[in-house]
Amino acid sequence: MRLGTLPSHYDDNTLVLMVQTPRTLYVYWDLSPNQREALAAKNKLQLRLNVVNRGVYRTFDIKPSWDSFYITGVGPGLAYYCDISIQENNGEYYPIIYSNTLSTPQELPGAINTVGSNFWGGGEFSTNNGAWSSYSSGVFYKK
Repeated sequence: MRLGTLPSHYDDNTLVLMVQTPRTLYVYWDLSPNQREALAAKNKLQLRLNVVNRGVYRTFDIKPSWDSFYITGVGPGLAYYCDISIQENNGEYYPIIYSNTLSTPQELPGAINTVGSNFWGGGEFSTNNGAWSSYSSGVFYKK
């Protein structure tokens, strides 16, 4: 019996947030070709990490061709969710799709929750302009 192959994409407009460690999250998404095309025409596409009942925690510029991202340096013991949003020229955000909500585990039993300023995603810090540049998780492993 010959087994078939799995498709690389299901085109079902899904955003999934997963815990890798108490301080690292992994998010992946699958967008339909029509959704990717519509988003490619927009000015600024962003992945936003939100803390439940606190609001936006971190924001990352992303490209429509990307499909996953690692977020490091998050706080253990907190509940998070993501959204992919369009930022318009007037600064307003319009969420397109939301992820599931999850809670990161404590690092140690009875540990105190702290949110550090650690490296926060796939990217590099530029000493020339003092800013981070981000990239998709596919590039993260090639660095």
